[in-house]
Amino acid sequence: MLLSVLKYGISLSILGYLFYKASQDQSFEDLMQQPKNWGLLVVAFGFALGAVLLTTVRWYLLVRSLHIPFTLRDSFRLGFVGYLFNFLSLGVVGGDLLKAVFLARQQPQRRPEAIASVIVDRVLGLYALFLLAAVAFLSVDLEATAVRDPRQLEFIQLICRVTFGFTVAGAVGLGILFLPGFTTAPFWDLLVHLPKIGPTLERLIGALRMYRRQPGLLLLVLLISLVTHAMFVMSIYMIARGLPGDEPTLATHFVIVPIANVAGAVPLPGGMGPFEYTLDMLYRGVSSAAVAPRQGFVIAMAFRVITLIIAMVGVVYYLTSRREVSQLLKDADPGAALDETDAETPTERPREVAAAQSQAGEGR
Repeated sequence: MLLSVLKYGISLSILGYLFYKASQDQSFEDLMQQPKNWGLLVVAFGFALGAVLLTTVRWYLLVRSLHIPFTLRDSFRLGFVGYLFNFLSLGVVGGDLLKAVFLARQQPQRRPEAIASVIVDRVLGLYALFLLAAVAFLSVDLEATAVRDPRQLEFIQLICRVTFGFTVAGAVGLGILFLPGFTTAPFWDLLVHLPKIGPTLERLIGALRMYRRQPGLLLLVLLISLVTHAMFVMSIYMIARGLPGDEPTLATHFVIVPIANVAGAVPLPGGMGPFEYTLDMLYRGVSSAAVAPRQGFVIAMAFRVITLIIAMVGVVYYLTSRREVSQLLKDADPGAALDETDAETPTERPREVAAAQSQAGEGR
């Protein structure tokens, strides 16, 4: 409970600060009062909804590749409920943990594989964000952008260079995984012989080896992730077009929006706060004087409203499966002790899944 209060406190403090700064700017009030293009805002909603649907398909492919019985219907159901719980963040139970626990309960003998599917899904999704931002940065001449403050643009270029560095490092890391003999090195044998957690680690490593033998699948998942993030960029760009005033180019949005989404991956409720702050800051850095100083914040809040509406689909799924979801939350409680005698029952509380929360991360 204390962790949940702290997380909400951080998010609300950041949002409160942004609202305060915006209220001091007359252009913010003018922007809110001017007419909007609701047709483009509906298109923005469609792009965001399509992106969320694609993320559920992406995870479904990863689960099925491990030969775990799983339906696309369950993937959509869990995807939307998980999306909802990313915003609620009750305790440390986020959407990724909820999905892993569901698979662990349905297939108690395949817990490590369930964890592996969530970790790989999150890692490839996050790497696709960096990759999209890096490619856009190399393709767009930010120096030619008309901006209100060149110093802010220089700072953004520095952020882009750091992002590019992480992208290269990520590529190297993923490449190492495919080196012959990497997953069969003696180091792994030491891990699998550790007391208590050794057998679970062995199964988890085995699942990662299965993914390693399917480079085509991993490439497909990466491509789906790139399309997903591109749709989120298009959603925010449509919001910018739907609001009054000028906006940066679409290519510029492909540079700044993925960086803001990386900030939104911080384990706070739905990434609220860091995403809005980062997009507001980046937007001011790449905008001309003709753009309202707080337009980025308005766009971020409009996007947040859209994502909350999408999360309401998760409410419907939750209400129709309330008893099952309640049991999942109970099983996902990391404070609950796991009895060795109960380790093979379908209603267990897997410690391994709780530990995977910090590895898989929360959010998009």
